[in-house]
Amino acid sequence: MKRTTALGLGTLLTALTALTATPAVAQDAAPPVGDTTHCESEPLVMAYYRTWRDVTVPESANSNLPDPNVTRMSDLPREIDVAMVFDAGATADTDYWDTLRDEYVPSLHAQGTRAVYTLWIDDLAKADIPLTNEAYRAYAQELVDTYVTPYGLDGIDVDVESYPRGDDLTRAIGVFDALGELIGPRSGTDTLFLYDTNQTGDAPLFQAVSENVSFVLLQAYGRGAERMQAAWDTFADEIAPCQFLPGFSFPEEQDRTHWGDAEGLYDPATAPSFTAHEYATWQPTDGTKGGFFAYAVDRDGKVWGDDTITPTQFTWMRNLAAVQDDAAGVAPAAPTASLAGDRVTLTGTGAPTAGVRVTVTGPGLLPSATETTVAVDGTWSVTLDRKLTVPMSASITQQLAHTAASEATEVRYRPWAG
Repeated sequence: MKRTTALGLGTLLTALTALTATPAVAQDAAPPVGDTTHCESEPLVMAYYRTWRDVTVPESANSNLPDPNVTRMSDLPREIDVAMVFDAGATADTDYWDTLRDEYVPSLHAQGTRAVYTLWIDDLAKADIPLTNEAYRAYAQELVDTYVTPYGLDGIDVDVESYPRGDDLTRAIGVFDALGELIGPRSGTDTLFLYDTNQTGDAPLFQAVSENVSFVLLQAYGRGAERMQAAWDTFADEIAPCQFLPGFSFPEEQDRTHWGDAEGLYDPATAPSFTAHEYATWQPTDGTKGGFFAYAVDRDGKVWGDDTITPTQFTWMRNLAAVQDDAAGVAPAAPTASLAGDRVTLTGTGAPTAGVRVTVTGPGLLPSATETTVAVDGTWSVTLDRKLTVPMSASITQQLAHTAASEATEVRYRPWAG
């Protein structure tokens, strides 16, 4: 049968069906839930950075521990998409704030990491302002002018661990709504407005202000993924799955609570038994989560009961970022790469466990293609079997087990450079 004949018969049958079929009743589509303006196609990694443990702050300002602080906020790896400036210590008269403005924020932005300031809900609920819209707007602007603009930060995170009531609740809602006009999805800007809580989504405050938030971060420390769906369900009527991030905690020094979420250096063999790994791979039944977050990121690699202050390699954060991307089928970013002076050694960083492939193109006798695997600490290295010469180009890609290959990083030998 010719195609034209088949099309003619189909048209006739469609017309006959239309004459006899019962007219369809129009169904109103369900309105979308939440404001997904700031959701991204790739899952996010967020982290709370404790300002009082920064190297610019004397250890004597915050505890009786003998070890000096050793971590700089600019040490945070590029796998972290959003870092929270979490200031719960004695930092007012330290060099931290000037360094945040002049060094840390520019460095973080250069690697693609945004930074936001954490406020507490009492900063809103118990503010010394009248219950008027004018006062809410003025105070919201004051918060932005005090905590965001001077440091070049990318928004505000509000930590909600109490339940404002009466006038406090009214004031908190008023300031929250006013902030939503300045930051977050309602503002029409790319600034972030985070709601960080250990409560369920049916809390009166959240029900009243949910339209303002970019993301909800649930402090699910020690809970485990088996309880996460029930927790998510309490938020599901107000926000989209891509706005929801469960979080775990690293063990703090002198902490009486043993969450057991992530301890010691990341080990691929044992990591799946920890809550942190569960959160990286967990998804709600009705969509894709926004990512995960970690508290006390400067304690990455520590075990509970170890009160010493030592540098971190961020092995959990680097590896969980890769685990989350792999579970979501998201190709990793292009690896970093550089050529050593011997012109055969290539080194760089990438997604832990990713396979790295190096191929060389150009005229002449080319080095052979070579492969390696990114180590747990996020580093990789290969040695070519022949020197890279002008104008050869080495192309380096990485690929996780369940993803496509990344975009390529190009490296050339440039004898005239520098």
